[in-house]
Amino acid sequence: MIFRNIAQAMQDQIAYSIKPRTTMKISIRPLVLAGALLLLPTSVMARSSEHDAVDRAMQKMMRAFETGDADLAFEVLRKDGAVLGYSTSAGKVVTQTTQEWAKGFPGKPADDEAQRKRSYEIVDVTEHAAVVKVMLDYPAWKGLDYLALSKIDGKWMIVSKSWSGQRKP
Repeated sequence: MIFRNIAQAMQDQIAYSIKPRTTMKISIRPLVLAGALLLLPTSVMARSSEHDAVDRAMQKMMRAFETGDADLAFEVLRKDGAVLGYSTSAGKVVTQTTQEWAKGFPGKPADDEAQRKRSYEIVDVTEHAAVVKVMLDYPAWKGLDYLALSKIDGKWMIVSKSWSGQRKP
């Protein structure tokens, strides 16, 4: 009988201890979540804003590729930027300024523009720098470009391009 009373008392104590804690956990969770959301660092929101700005610059660059418009490209491409890549046909590293590289923009869409595929992935964005990977699949060329962007005077600009690729057979 004593053991039974002790066992019952222990069960009552355990039930009493568990019940308030369980109820408390459930009622505190929304408060903790709300507090965490309110305390998100402003840098996270700023990064999202910077990411969107880099995306807008890249959309403009993609339109420049599609239309062959160097003037449009130079809205997001610094004229004193650098273009560097390894040419398998020449067997050497080729460097150009962005002005020299942009001479390849004919001022109109390429004849095979409908068959060209381009996409990009924003790899990283910080407060003043970003890296974007551009995948190119053209009828006669398949390659990758890595674009470095800098935020200069409040505007995202492509400052360098590193490319690799090869002609298709």
